[in-house]
Amino acid sequence: MPKKICDVYDPLLPTLLISIHKIYVKQILSGKKVIEYRKKFFNDPFQAFVYTTGKNGGIEMFIKCDAPIIDNAHKLATIGETIQHDNYGDIFDYFKEKNTGYIIPIIEVYQFKKVDLQYLRTELPSFVVPQKYLFLDRQDKQNLLNLLLQQVCSNKLINNWDFYFKQAKKCIDSINDLSLIHISEPTRPEPI
Repeated sequence: MPKKICDVYDPLLPTLLISIHKIYVKQILSGKKVIEYRKKFFNDPFQAFVYTTGKNGGIEMFIKCDAPIIDNAHKLATIGETIQHDNYGDIFDYFKEKNTGYIIPIIEVYQFKKVDLQYLRTELPSFVVPQKYLFLDRQDKQNLLNLLLQQVCSNKLINNWDFYFKQAKKCIDSINDLSLIHISEPTRPEPI
């Protein structure tokens, strides 16, 4: 296991700070949640520090994510139900307004001691919790990025996305196959 986050940090990947609710952070850390759903998001592979929202919020996790799966609500809900056993209806409803969205594959997870909001604001008075996400690669975020890269890893999890990508492909292929089937009205014989 790497000693510090800087040991797994890839300077060639975009680095984000994203906000995720506490219940989902726990599920990511346990390996139960391998997908993050978003209506709009960044289109490429990335790495991110995760701000846990809610009471006692802070940053305690670094993740590496592959390029998102971008598709319609039906396909995304089917993939989420298959891979993560989420409720099809809930996912479909989340995406149905625009009938598009993102499934973000969470490939690697690194946990570290929580850097709480009070400490962040003491060390970096301009720190603001992102509503969705922000890029840490910018010059004005360098101090925050440097502070987070020095965090000591306490846990590491690698999710089996070779398997999950195969499952996602099967879902999409079966949906596409079904859409090719044309059901025609039965023909009636002409009266004599």
